[in-house]
Amino acid sequence: MPTNVVNIPYGTKNPYQNMMYSACAPEFNLSGPRTVLFSEFAQPEFQAENEIIHIHWDDRLFGNPESEEENTIFPIAFDRLRQFQANGGRIIWTIHNKFAHAAADQSAIFCESRRQLAQLVDLVHVHTPNAKHHMISEYGTNPDKLRLIPHPSYLGVYEPAEHTLNRPLPLRDTTRLLTFGAMRGSRELDRLQQATQKLTNRGYEFHLSVVGRVFRSGRRLARRIQRNPNNTVVADRIPDEEVAHVFSQAHAYVLPSTTTFTSGTAMLAQTFGLPLIGPDIDPHKQTTPEACHDLLYPAQNPRGLIRMLMRVIAMSDAELIEKRKACFEFAIAREPARISNDLKMALSELL
Repeated sequence: MPTNVVNIPYGTKNPYQNMMYSACAPEFNLSGPRTVLFSEFAQPEFQAENEIIHIHWDDRLFGNPESEEENTIFPIAFDRLRQFQANGGRIIWTIHNKFAHAAADQSAIFCESRRQLAQLVDLVHVHTPNAKHHMISEYGTNPDKLRLIPHPSYLGVYEPAEHTLNRPLPLRDTTRLLTFGAMRGSRELDRLQQATQKLTNRGYEFHLSVVGRVFRSGRRLARRIQRNPNNTVVADRIPDEEVAHVFSQAHAYVLPSTTTFTSGTAMLAQTFGLPLIGPDIDPHKQTTPEACHDLLYPAQNPRGLIRMLMRVIAMSDAELIEKRKACFEFAIAREPARISNDLKMALSELL
């Protein structure tokens, strides 16, 4: 019988968890409950059926750390998780974010909750060496608990891998840039708006597509981006069947965030051969092939982004094809089944 691994929370819109578990069968079975009932975790019957709990997106699972009402969730959940362990269960925790989505900075409550969780769980999964260092320095996580398993690429997820890898560079009638995903403040798209406006004012030929859900806080910025005739904003989540088409039309991916911790969209872009243009912070350097590191500009240089956009716009097809090849090789090295095998090894340790 396979070992049930309960993933909480389980995301139905994000293929990440299915990718991570794609090669874990038959030893391990991904279980994704529709609702999370912490009271169940303490029951011996639950542990008998589910030997491992896999925690994701803890900032969402345990509520907004700034909300007094939701602050009561973590102590209850922590107590039930501890009882789950006492009953013989094991816990692994994947670190996705540096900060809570609902808070601009780490609150004392958020930090203390993470510190307690780091002490409780049996293993902590991180995607980059930067995240590993953060969990040790910020929360005192025991290094022996940490397992470094990179974020997988998306090869074979939105279309057959052979289609992706054999697609030639799109026609370069103009250089097409893409940024993709929810327009949260942490993505710092105001930098991109300013840079593309300067490029337009100087007569550069390019096209930028911004595709992803726009929250209320980002609507004014979305309108400013859209006013540029060289820019297009698709202000909503697109269906999965359209993802491959959107990425296959672009030549490069832009992620101006200086606070990136883990970027699934960066891996998604590189899966489709799009080199990343972004600040030269460790999370970007650790999630891109070395052959593309020259497209990472000094993070504190106020003109870094516009200069790199100018460079990519002027880049020859031959050089862009070389960057594209490096991205494909990177995606192959991190294709879901390979990364999933590393997770399987970590899960096996828990037994």
